[in-house]
Amino acid sequence: MTASLAGGACATARPASFAGRFIVPGEPAVNLSAPAGIGGPVAPRSAAPEPAPGATPPPPVATAVTATTLESTSPLLRARLAALAASPTPAAHLDVAGAYASYGVHDRAYDHLAAGLVRYPRHAGLHDAVARLWRDWGLPERALRHAHLAVRYGPDSAAAHTTLGSVLWALAARDDAAQQFAHAFALEPSASYTRRNWCTAVAGLGRPRPVASDQARAVPAPPPEPPR
Repeated sequence: MTASLAGGACATARPASFAGRFIVPGEPAVNLSAPAGIGGPVAPRSAAPEPAPGATPPPPVATAVTATTLESTSPLLRARLAALAASPTPAAHLDVAGAYASYGVHDRAYDHLAAGLVRYPRHAGLHDAVARLWRDWGLPERALRHAHLAVRYGPDSAAAHTTLGSVLWALAARDDAAQQFAHAFALEPSASYTRRNWCTAVAGLGRPRPVASDQARAVPAPPPEPPR
């Protein structure tokens, strides 16, 4: 049913490239933004924590803007750091990491995501952000573990399935990637990025494009109303 639904969405247009949260090969651009609902369910705090990531953080980017400069000159970053200090929630860690990444200070962004995972080792959004950081850095093999954990802890998050799909695609596991894109589309069929990414994966695999009528056949007709 998932494939038929997604195939119906692909029948009217042939996308040229992946959308939104998918990395374009050869053009890494770290971006910690995410669709609404990225957080997903959070496991009880009493659950056994996952082991700390063993990979080293990405190296700092050569840039004229340093973390120290930003912390003294950026009102946005100062506000987010103050909010994090007052209430170190997962969202606050993501906000600070996103601010650093937007200025190109990706090593400091990683530091704040890693600090968030120490406190919230089962938070889907934090794992998803770390996975995208590694993926966009051109190291999808280091992103894979976090992408899988994001889906484990956020199984109903289309964004997490999209990230995992993009990492698998970069690692040449393209059939598995297409399944993740199809799952993301089934979770959020109204999101343009889920539809476009699934359709692009189908085209990239050279599979036949289903006809639009598949979408109608995939949804069973409602039972007739009983006579009154």
